[in-house]
Amino acid sequence: MDKRLIVELIPGPAFLVGNALGGIFMGAGVATLATAIAILLRWRWDRSLPWMAISIFGLTIALLALGLVFEDVTYVKVSSTLGSLAFAAIVAFGMLMRPSLLQRTLGYSIHMTPNGWTILHLGWIGLSLARASANELVWRNASDRVWALYNGASDVAWIGLFFLITWIVAHRYWSQPG
Repeated sequence: MDKRLIVELIPGPAFLVGNALGGIFMGAGVATLATAIAILLRWRWDRSLPWMAISIFGLTIALLALGLVFEDVTYVKVSSTLGSLAFAAIVAFGMLMRPSLLQRTLGYSIHMTPNGWTILHLGWIGLSLARASANELVWRNASDRVWALYNGASDVAWIGLFFLITWIVAHRYWSQPG
């Protein structure tokens, strides 16, 4: 397994550990720290900054701070929704770029037709919107404990779905490089 993928998965379990030790705010704090470490590791390994992760990290810090100031866990709970919506917007905007955002990000290892890149963008946007919707359903209709378990454990499933859709589209629309 790629070390970058492992680093992407760390904030979810970190949230679960922090939540078990001290509640939702502690979980969010530990997950935020894990995300900061992941960003630093990516810089060390690649000498480039993962801007999408950094932007979502900034949003998470802002919402965690608001939650602490107002003593309301709702700010923490909506951070996943807002992060997913922001990711969908970034990917949608990235479709307008030439080459597209996903092609710039994944093009070193995935070679697809232009139609394949368009379908991949739409798939990622759809999954991001589904993730935002799922978070909204869970936090609005379940206990804090159930939401915390969902939030901490669902990252692996969502990343798996992004990987699966990418693999399916790449397999269907593969083209030879060059």
